[in-house]
This record gives sequence, structure tokens and C-alpha cells, in this order.
Amino acid sequence: MNRARKLSCVAAVAVAALSAAVVPGPAAIAAELPQPVTAGALPTPQTDGVVFAVAIAGNTAIAGGRFSKARPAGVAPGGPGEVTRNNLLAFDVTTGELLPWAPVVSGTAFAGADPGPFCKPADAGRWICDTVFRIEVSPDGKKVYVGGDFDKVDGQWRSRVAAFDAATGALDPNFKPRVAGRVRGLSITADTVYLGGGFNAVDGVPRTRLAAVSTGSGALLPWAPTADREVFAVLAAPAQGRTVIGGAFDNVNGTYRHGLTAVDAASGALAPWEWVTPSLDDTITDLATDGTGTVYLGSYNWRGGNPRLEGRGAIDIATGKPRWLDGCYGDTQSVAVAGGVLYSASHTHNCAAINAVPENGPIDYHRLLAETTTATATAQRNVNHVRFGDPIPELLPWLPNTNGGPASSPWLNGPWAVDADGRYVVVGGEFTMVNGSAQQSLTRFAARGVPGAVNNGPQVPFPAPELNRHLFAGISIRWTGTWDAQNREIRYEVMRAGTANPIYTTTSSAWPWSVTTMSFTDDQAPQGRVEYWIRAVDADGAVLSTPHSSIG
Repeated sequence: MNRARKLSCVAAVAVAALSAAVVPGPAAIAAELPQPVTAGALPTPQTDGVVFAVAIAGNTAIAGGRFSKARPAGVAPGGPGEVTRNNLLAFDVTTGELLPWAPVVSGTAFAGADPGPFCKPADAGRWICDTVFRIEVSPDGKKVYVGGDFDKVDGQWRSRVAAFDAATGALDPNFKPRVAGRVRGLSITADTVYLGGGFNAVDGVPRTRLAAVSTGSGALLPWAPTADREVFAVLAAPAQGRTVIGGAFDNVNGTYRHGLTAVDAASGALAPWEWVTPSLDDTITDLATDGTGTVYLGSYNWRGGNPRLEGRGAIDIATGKPRWLDGCYGDTQSVAVAGGVLYSASHTHNCAAINAVPENGPIDYHRLLAETTTATATAQRNVNHVRFGDPIPELLPWLPNTNGGPASSPWLNGPWAVDADGRYVVVGGEFTMVNGSAQQSLTRFAARGVPGAVNNGPQVPFPAPELNRHLFAGISIRWTGTWDAQNREIRYEVMRAGTANPIYTTTSSAWPWSVTTMSFTDDQAPQGRVEYWIRAVDADGAVLSTPHSSIG
């Protein structure tokens, strides 16, 4: 799923400064807003299944999920370079090169009723559950923790949670708590691993969907709050003395606290909490923080209707008071924060509260999105769960996209996981296309100034201009603009055959759902046949030209 760990303020400032130095021209207009990474996908390994969790640890990216093979970028399934990877893999985040680390994450076959799409059939009515759902890196960067459905790693018993040395990839021989049920949430402090999921015991001691163990020995700790339904995410907040919990539950410690609440990090007792989740059908899927005292959430609602919480929100950890909600529809599976930008993996649609992504059905889903971490305005109308006057974030120009996944998928969510460190954004999921090109289950994007960063600028269609010659007023040129996947503003240059420089330049802002129409009259047009075209140029220097139009 995704990270819930702090980003170094120093790293964030350094990347922002690097970006500001590298990006020229109109980008300075939006200097007061944080700048997302570029929207062009970099070469990244692929899998033959679904990636449910990603994490960046230094120059290594770790991906987990339900898959059995990995292959290089650009290679079709079964093609050259495909290798075995059992639900975990690692690659160099700076080069995209698959690394040799290949732990065998497995589950024991069992008989019983169908446990659902996260598991797979074995034989004769038996099933195997071995999916990795969560990956977290320790605050010192020395260990990588994974949680899920598995019960063995490299043939050694590791019941639903395991730890690896971040430098060598070796399985930690001492960390081996026995968790009796699925682990979906992990959060790591210097001495504690907080667990959330669907389990009912740890090391044979009752624990109801929440537990804590030692980071070193894995020994069970006294912390034992209870949740009556599955916990999807946990987030330790040592500065506030709290642990935030998100999921599908209705009650924590026997008290109604649907979907999202906080408990004391030491005792597990309920903490004061102002937030009230709008609908009993809302599920909080992921939690992330940036060290500002805010927890960012992703959510979905399985039933629909209003009010409901989908999209993203920001909550004050110390009080549980909402700081903003974006008012969007579309299941959000994962969130990550870096450099003042909140990245999300979703299928966002109908963001009327922030005047974005109108409702046009699945064809216009935006599955990767970036927003400000702070509210910049207030909602102008009552929509979804957002009340009039609620603060809202600002949508940022970062619009790469994926498809929903193979037609056989039970979910068709597209992306399931995202992590960001200020240099890179890594995305995992069930998608098979990224920005219109074949790429299965993993992709990555780089910040401006990072070697190899790929621009994804003005988009097609960008049709040829319409021309009309007037008897005494020259030639009128009319064109429909385009939009840009990583910049809000585009400079349009009107070009005339036989001239080296534009005869007219104008600038316009656009989103995919709100492109503009522009016009110019060339009162210096020569007699006879004349040819024109329009060039769209963004702040990163990407150029796209329309087809040429001519008039006699």
C-alpha cells in the first residue's frame, strides 16, 4: 500500500531548491505552490500480477503483492529477462534495474470456503493466501518490515510479518512474532512495530486486530486496543503520543469510532478525537504523515450514496479535527507525501468541490493525482461529504495515468500503492498501461533535475487550426488548445510558413476537462496560399505542434 513515514525536511527543501533552479520560464508563476515530480514514466521492472505495496529505502525500491514473475520494462509476459519473484522484489530506484534480491514469500494451502480475491486456488477446494499488503522502512533506514497473508519466507516460518536487513536483504533471524491472521497495517518507531489487520492473536495471546511488538526481538508488547472489524492502516505519531488507526471498523475499545481514530501510543486507551466519518460504509485505506502534525488519509465507500468519504483528507493528529477534505469520488487506495505534495493512487472522478475532474465515467478516471498538503480555499458548493465553507486543497498539475488493469481483475482499481521521497514517486498496482504504453504493475516518476527525468508535456489531440481569409482584415486563425500532464500553463505560438519565429504568442491555462479556444488575426498575411500551425510549449520546454492548415 504505502508509506506512513516522515520525509526529511532537509531533503524536501533541497529537492525544491533543485527543482526551482532547473525549471525555467512560466513555472515561476506558480512558485507559491509546491511542484510535483514530472509525469513521464521511467523504465521500471514489471510483474505478472498485482503490486499492493511499495516503499523507497535510499536508492532501493521494494514492491510486494501477489505475483510470481518479474521482467524488465518493455518486455511482454514470458519474454527475455523474465525471472522468478515470489510476492517481493527490489529494484534500483535511480536506474530501474531489477535487483537480485528474491525472497520466497509463501503460504500454506488450506481447505475451506473461498477466502476472497486476495488469495488464490491451490487444488481440490484448497486455497493459498500469501499476499504482501504492506511494506515499511524503519526510521533509521536499517530494516524493512513487510506484512500480509504469508506464513513462510525462504522456507522459514514467518507468520504474516517479517523483517529484512535493508543493506543486505537478509531475513532477520530474531524477528518472528506469530500473528494469527492477516496483517494490513504497519507503522515503525525506534523500538515498536505497530500492527493492524484481521488477526485475533499474537504469539498465542489474544489481540483483536491491533497489536505491538518489539522492533528487535519481535516480542509481544502490552499495547492491546481492540477493533471490531478489519484495520487497514496504522500510523505511529510519537510527537503526539498517539497511534492513528484507519480501516473498516465501527468500534475501538468498545466505543463507536467508525473508520478513523487515535489511541494512546503507550496504553492503547482511546484518545480524544473530533473526527466523525460520514458514512458507515466508508473505509479508511491508508495513512501518511509529513511531520507537520497532520495525518493524510485515503478512503473508499463500497456502497455509494451521500454523504460519503472517498478521495483524500487531512486530519490534525493531536485533536482529530479535519484540516481539509477534497470532496472527490473514487476509491483511494494509497497516499504518500513529499515536499508539500500529497500523491494518491485512486480512480478519482467528480471533484466538483475543488472544481476538477467532472463526472464523465470510467473513461475519464484520473488514477494518479497530486494535491497541496494544505488547504488553499473553501468549497463553493455542497457536494459529496463536503459542507459549504469547508477548506479544500488545490489540485496540482501532475496527471500521468494508468488503465484499470486486465479485464479479468475483480477490482479494476489500476494503482494500489504509492510512495514518494522527494526525488522519485513509485507506483504499484494491477494496471497494464501507463501513459498509453504497455507497463504492468509498477512504474516510477522523477523530480525535475533528477537525471533521467522524463517530461510528459502537451497532450494530443491537438487539432489543426481553422483558417478564414477576410477581404480587408487578413487571415483569422482559430484553434483549440491542449492540456499538459505536468504544467498548468502552456505557451501557444502561431507559426506561418516562411517565418522562423512565431507571428503571435499567447499563454493559457488548462486541465484535461477545461481546454480553451483561442484566435488571432494575421493582418500581415501574404497573398496566395499560406500555411499555418500552432506550437504548444510548456515550462519544461516540451513542444507539441498541430498539423498544418493552409488557405489560398
